[in-house]
Amino acid sequence: MTLSKKIISAFFVIIISNQLFASNGGVEETRSTASQVGEVVQTLQLALTTRDEQALKTIRLYGTDSRYYSMIRGWLFQELVGVESQLHATKKAKDAAKFQAHSNFLKQAIRAIDLE
Repeated sequence: MTLSKKIISAFFVIIISNQLFASNGGVEETRSTASQVGEVVQTLQLALTTRDEQALKTIRLYGTDSRYYSMIRGWLFQELVGVESQLHATKKAKDAAKFQAHSNFLKQAIRAIDLE
């Protein structure tokens, strides 16, 4: 399991646990919350792979929701740390350009949700 997937899993468990303890709605409400968080995670994973203007809008949409802000901000930051580590370790100009573009996108996404 990659670091990114471990982080996503940890955030998912934390959010579900918080929702479970915050409400006494029972199993159905917990399943509904888990389903919603799962949809958010899948949508964000897709946005992080496409890295276009629509992806930025999607990240901004979910990232400015107070229920998901901490998870998404942490996820973006951890992705950025990993990408910048790869950027500094690479020796090929082509790979460096790819990592730099990814880093720029992540910084832009973080800025977008922080400014809202």
